[in-house]
Amino acid sequence: MLDDLVAVIETLKARIRDYGDSLRQNEYRTRAALIDPLLQVLGWDVADPRLVTLEYRVAPSGNSARADYALLGTDGRLVAAIDAKRLGESLENHEKQIFDYAWNLQVKHGGLTDGNWWYFVDFSKFTDKDRTVMQVSLTDTPVHETALKLLLLWRPNLASRQPVAANEPELVALNQTALAGIASQSIGVSPAQAPDLPVPTPVEANWKPLSNINYNQGDSKPVGIRFSGSNQKQIKSWVDIWSEVCEWLAVSGKLTSKDCPVPSPRGSGVRVIVNTIPKHPPSSKNPDGNDFAQSRSISTGLFIETNYNPRDLIHNSMFLLKKQGVDPTDVELRFP
Repeated sequence: MLDDLVAVIETLKARIRDYGDSLRQNEYRTRAALIDPLLQVLGWDVADPRLVTLEYRVAPSGNSARADYALLGTDGRLVAAIDAKRLGESLENHEKQIFDYAWNLQVKHGGLTDGNWWYFVDFSKFTDKDRTVMQVSLTDTPVHETALKLLLLWRPNLASRQPVAANEPELVALNQTALAGIASQSIGVSPAQAPDLPVPTPVEANWKPLSNINYNQGDSKPVGIRFSGSNQKQIKSWVDIWSEVCEWLAVSGKLTSKDCPVPSPRGSGVRVIVNTIPKHPPSSKNPDGNDFAQSRSISTGLFIETNYNPRDLIHNSMFLLKKQGVDPTDVELRFP
């Protein structure tokens, strides 16, 4: 596979040299001549919708933003978004764009490329310096060094959701079983051919699954939240957990107006936790319905009731996640 990657890089360098003027005029030409072939040899067949979705809508209807390439894992879930520009276009002007894409898609990895420069970021890192996990130019970097850096995007590596940069002629710290299964499905490598690689032991002591949180009075407030291992978002209160869970479900299309009103898991049918208006349903005592005691609106126009103690906010979050078919262990909180 590494030999194939080297050969493709050599071909792409020749195309940039011989046809650069033409490729600089048009993003589509750049994608067809430079970007698609490289993704192909890395295991991302852009013609296979099981692996890659082109022009992936970033946000719900009303926002026209689309990621050029959405890379999918073996479970069909998004693992990274890549945005393409025409050859020679400055990527620095588009870093915020790919950050916005990654945040809206709730995925921690994103990339930018003009077919020559490849720039890849891990948005779960805390500083800009740490976030850039791969940056390479096909024309300015020795071919074998380029190939090793680009192995970060190799499908078995990236689809593991814990991609490891290769600084030696081998990938290290990948789970061998996951690698074997992914490789056999994506690029025709049998499990017996998968390299014997050491298994990493990631340490993230400050992150806890939502389902493991048992609130006691006086407990420290969480300072971050992330979904399915995606990039984190800072939070300041227990209410923010409930708000971000609702926001994420709504933006990902798992919570819509058709699901409303969402009844309170502890209520008697006259209280709801999410609705299209900031009101509880009508009752015999109040035919117009009581207003939410404390409401917040989320980006899709729904309203949530936030007048709960921390324990109930956690309970409501887990209840809604399960109700909408999401495992609460996929949501993690970071504590100071």
